[in-house]
Amino acid sequence: MSAAPRTIELEVEGVTAVAELLDDVSPEAAEAFWSSLPLDVRILQTKWAGAAVYFRPPPSAVAAVKELENPVCSIYPGTLVYSPDGGELLIAHAASEYRRHVGTDYVSRIAEIVENRAPFLAVLSRMRDEGAKHLSIRRRG
Repeated sequence: MSAAPRTIELEVEGVTAVAELLDDVSPEAAEAFWSSLPLDVRILQTKWAGAAVYFRPPPSAVAAVKELENPVCSIYPGTLVYSPDGGELLIAHAASEYRRHVGTDYVSRIAEIVENRAPFLAVLSRMRDEGAKHLSIRRRG
């Protein structure tokens, strides 16, 4: 019997979502991210990746991860990903593709929103018009 997934809470403008860490997909990145919590960061709309927001983590365990795990370039809505090369974490609020100034690139999936997804993603999607917002990420429980 497998253990229950580790969960985190993400909060923007009073809207909270719950995400499960993807320990089976990216064990090293997920562990480093977990070790880096809590995080309070400023998030911005991406410039090249489409419908996603991003932030650069402060010096922490996740910022020290340098290798991709099960790399993908497509980012599905509600997925939190990490780019070791770009040094940034992203959350897609609609279907996105990870891109940087050099073109399409790859990321590791770290977590997926499983509760209160639609209201949370709606807040993120407003950032195109409203600008930067504050994001808090905490271990749940």
